[in-house]
Amino acid sequence: MRASWLVVLGLVSAPALAADLGLRPLFVGEVDWRQHGSAVEGFDNVALARLRLGVIAQPVPWMTAIGAAEWAQEKPALVDAYLAVRPGKGLRLSMGYAKTPLFISAHDESIEALPIPELSLVAQSFWPRRDLGLEAQWTPEGLPLETWVRVGNGSRSPLGNDNNQPALDARVDGRWGRSRGDAAASWGLRAGAGVHVERAFDRPGIGGTGPQGFTFYRPPPVSGPRSVVEAHARVDVGAVRVLAEGAAAWERRARDTDGNPATPREALPTLRSQGASLEVSWVVLGQPRGDGQGWPLAREGAPSLSLDSVPEGAVEVAARVERLWLGRGAADVTRGGTTGGAVAVRWWTTSFLGVGLAGYLQHHDVAPLEEPAQRNSWLALARATVSFH
Repeated sequence: MRASWLVVLGLVSAPALAADLGLRPLFVGEVDWRQHGSAVEGFDNVALARLRLGVIAQPVPWMTAIGAAEWAQEKPALVDAYLAVRPGKGLRLSMGYAKTPLFISAHDESIEALPIPELSLVAQSFWPRRDLGLEAQWTPEGLPLETWVRVGNGSRSPLGNDNNQPALDARVDGRWGRSRGDAAASWGLRAGAGVHVERAFDRPGIGGTGPQGFTFYRPPPVSGPRSVVEAHARVDVGAVRVLAEGAAAWERRARDTDGNPATPREALPTLRSQGASLEVSWVVLGQPRGDGQGWPLAREGAPSLSLDSVPEGAVEVAARVERLWLGRGAADVTRGGTTGGAVAVRWWTTSFLGVGLAGYLQHHDVAPLEEPAQRNSWLALARATVSFH
């Protein structure tokens, strides 16, 4: 009897507790129809691209905690698990497993809200992704600046480092107009650069991965100092957005020649890699994109979702060209790279539902191992997205 009363009390108090903690759900679900140029690059037909479940807690306005996991893979994997506080005006401190700050498209935008589904080849290859660390973000009042400094484990794992050396990420942006939060401005500019430095240990170097995860260039292992620099610029004029991103990396290599870990390794030539992308998107119908992580919304006053009408939503078209140069600088390593392009049209039906079509085309410098006689690759994609948080 006592247990029954405890259950009843728990059910009654749960909504109040959730309200006190500022709890709200986080959900991202994406379902694809895919057609690949080759069977080795992936399975055709329907596929679950993303299923992220989590919760956001904001018990007080100056503190936010987020926990989320990805379920659309063989085993569930942690996506975000961090605590962020704002101790003063313009200052944000965070601790935990989260995105590293390099690249506008990767860090600033939500993956499901990109104009072209999935990251560019440059961001796929060079972005350090997520790690476990401490981060400070500072936006000085009165100055058009935004800065990030992060110290993390650099291993892309929430469980710990793969060696005893931390990784450092830093990024500085200038921002003006709409990119500074002025929603009424007809234009906006955000431009800046970032750097990532760490010491790797027998880890794969920078490789080439397509939009759906097919690896067309496999790099050799790297060991020793490793650095990535990137520069970016994003210009908004009315409903048109132009985004340019470029990156370069230097990765040291070494090998154990005697099997004794206590003796010095033999140094090998350093690997150099570069990449660049240029993307143009246009919100044909709806409100222009802002500086946040959401997708475009319908114009003000447009009909909302109801049983007797179709929502107007927002319609966006986008195109991208990109280039990678991989594995340069070492005579013992086969060079790689690719030239690619992508187009997409997306209908952001409501604030939580979107559908779209996209096409990708690549020409590889060197044929993938799985397709020694094929250097061209293409992918057709239709995607439905549900997202709320």
